[in-house]
Amino acid sequence: MKKYTKLFQRVTLILLVSVIITSCEKFAEGVSEYDPTLPTNASLGQVINSAEVAYIGFVEGELARIAGMWSDQFTGMDRQYVTLNNYTSTAPDYDNAWSNLYAGVLKPWRIAEQKATQVNNRRALALAQILEAHTMITAASLFGDIPYSQANNLTEYPNPVFDEQKSVYANLLTLLDQAIANIEGASAGTNYDGDIFGGDDDYWTAVANTVKAKIHLHLGEFQKAHDAAALGIQDDGGDVVAQHGPSYQVDFNIYYSFLVYDRAGYMGARDSYAARMLDPNSGVAFNKNNAKTDESDRFSYIFLGDGSEDDPYDLNVLGSDYDGESPDGMFSNLAPFRIITYRENQLILAESSLRLGDFDSALDELNDYRAYLDGGGYLNPDFVTGAGHYQAFVDADFDAGQIENPGTLSREDALYAEIIEERYVSLLGTMDVFVDLHRKGFGSFSGKQNWEVLGLTPNVGSNIPQRFLIAQVEVNSNTSTPRPSPGLFDVLAVFE
Repeated sequence: MKKYTKLFQRVTLILLVSVIITSCEKFAEGVSEYDPTLPTNASLGQVINSAEVAYIGFVEGELARIAGMWSDQFTGMDRQYVTLNNYTSTAPDYDNAWSNLYAGVLKPWRIAEQKATQVNNRRALALAQILEAHTMITAASLFGDIPYSQANNLTEYPNPVFDEQKSVYANLLTLLDQAIANIEGASAGTNYDGDIFGGDDDYWTAVANTVKAKIHLHLGEFQKAHDAAALGIQDDGGDVVAQHGPSYQVDFNIYYSFLVYDRAGYMGARDSYAARMLDPNSGVAFNKNNAKTDESDRFSYIFLGDGSEDDPYDLNVLGSDYDGESPDGMFSNLAPFRIITYRENQLILAESSLRLGDFDSALDELNDYRAYLDGGGYLNPDFVTGAGHYQAFVDADFDAGQIENPGTLSREDALYAEIIEERYVSLLGTMDVFVDLHRKGFGSFSGKQNWEVLGLTPNVGSNIPQRFLIAQVEVNSNTSTPRPSPGLFDVLAVFE
């Protein structure tokens, strides 16, 4: 943990350099900015450090909270979070995250790629390419068309074009293939300079393939998704994880900082669909608990309360900083945040197998994942009360009228619904859940988006938001911005 504390303490200055480079180019032309007390350059390792920290802030920050509310996993409870919870959102709501995306994350990735190329460090180059790809697939799956090919090059492109969403996807797949080739062709003696995630060649190759699998899944290219996931992250030791620590404004879990220190009371889980799905005592029709599934440990790790008026659901922030007594819950200050994961990779294998017509393989992949959960999975071990909570399913469990098919669905459709429910719960807290809700279903669900498969009820109206809005800072400064900009309920091209 000590290396993370030191990293977070020094990264602000490095990030500031990156932001100044991007944000001030238009306004400082012809003005001398030389100051002998300020750094004019940073090493490859420092740039990668800064990019990874900003990347963590992007994937774990404000957009993840909005995504969680709109996925009915969290509840906005005070001030602007009440209006966000009710799908009232305007372009300025995305200014900070958009600026961090381009100035704090993409810009350093591009600088790192240039520096790695200059010194022929193909491993560091590959790392930057892989995490650039994950950064920008996240952005494209949330915003749709975005600046990418001309982004962060104000000298040549002062008004960068908005690349079509599917074009961005294609470019990122190419970038990931280049990254894998760079790892395979890396020279002895080079390393992943500055990396705080601690990966080696096998680790980063698997991560690249999991990101590829995600992109192919979005595109509906299920054979390619399956093939990439088969080479992806094979256990949670291969996860890309943001580790957190004991110091506020240094290395706290970002959720914890927001929920307890920065905006206490703004967001909780009072009306959370996910909490009711996991709570063994909620009694709702969509509850995941059954004769072979006991979600009590996972529920306790993620949530507090019993859902009653006197003890409403909340997010589990208990732990060493909050009360000094309880084990660290999912949103405690020390809780790690998993970004690119075995969880997602394994569930891509299950879903893609099913969509390719192989029910037995899909069930095997799901049971492999359930065996992982039964061993404690991604929970803090202090919340694991023993084995037997996730017993293996058999074919008959998905027959009409059985535990995984209380209605009259086909076996295939019932298995699909279970896989989507598992993705919804296992990826809780990430932006991937919100994106996942908009993919089209399978079989009898093929005309529906996944939020309908899950049975979510929109907080207001009859639909959930389909995307985030282009930030006001981009609308104001870039004449290439679509006018009018797409609205919250405009379906993304990749999910039409």
